[in-house]
Amino acid sequence: MKPGTGSMKSGKKPRAGAKAKPPLRVRHEPPTLDEAIYAAQGLSDKLSEQIEIAASLMGLSAEEVGPRVRAQASPRGAVRELVMRGAAGTERRVVVERKTPRRFQPPLRPADFRS
Repeated sequence: MKPGTGSMKSGKKPRAGAKAKPPLRVRHEPPTLDEAIYAAQGLSDKLSEQIEIAASLMGLSAEEVGPRVRAQASPRGAVRELVMRGAAGTERRVVVERKTPRRFQPPLRPADFRS
């Protein structure tokens, strides 16, 4: 740093004719109801919780979302396929297979083998 500059930044000065860049605009795309239901099913196995999650993601009431969630409820261990559409019309295919978790069973103690 040169003495007398008063700044820790690099010594470059903006050009005299340079324009200030406009602020970045972030595009907000709320999820579709099907995407919200799909996310809710991935987060919880309970139907009532799925309804709450999907409703909060969409900003709708549970009464409006409930029938759609119940209609899309899948049995445990089912394989589901979801096609998501991007902004440019591109499609991405996602296959989700839910497996039941392994149950931990403690080993039997020698006292359990006595008759």
